[in-house]
Amino acid sequence: MTTLYEDEALFLAHSVALEQEAAQRLYELANTMDVHNNRELQGLLLELAAYSEHHALAVEALCQGRTLPSLRAWEYSWPQEESPEVFHYARVHYLMTAEQALQVALEVEQNARGFYEDVARRSGNPALAELASRFAGEEAEHVQALQARLQVLQSAAALDNTDFDPPHMPE
Repeated sequence: MTTLYEDEALFLAHSVALEQEAAQRLYELANTMDVHNNRELQGLLLELAAYSEHHALAVEALCQGRTLPSLRAWEYSWPQEESPEVFHYARVHYLMTAEQALQVALEVEQNARGFYEDVARRSGNPALAELASRFAGEEAEHVQALQARLQVLQSAAALDNTDFDPPHMPE
């Protein structure tokens, strides 16, 4: 039995699914935030979903001319139950803030980077190891971008001196 550490087509099938599922879950969560009138978070999730969708299309473009295996949900070899780059339902709620969502997004990007690094490290196929290393590098860029965005958000929150309970002084 071949594994995704040996078979480039199987690895690419996993990569396409990883990116497509990430975008699909983010769009789904954005729709949920719309229903709950959390417009700020809806916008952020739509932005992250579009980015994931763009990355999925880039991975699909690499697959042109190749026949990838068609896998059922239980046939994927994920490190856990689901793809490493999906927001887990237990981690999100309709009242979450942009900072909380970025923290979760950062974690899933780190998980995806770890998945690709593991494949690169364990693969005996040099071409596949190179491809997995490249994908890990792209995920590392996503991690850095999210860390920078999170830092800006946290810095802005630290500078916010809004007094939500100003003193009332009758004249």
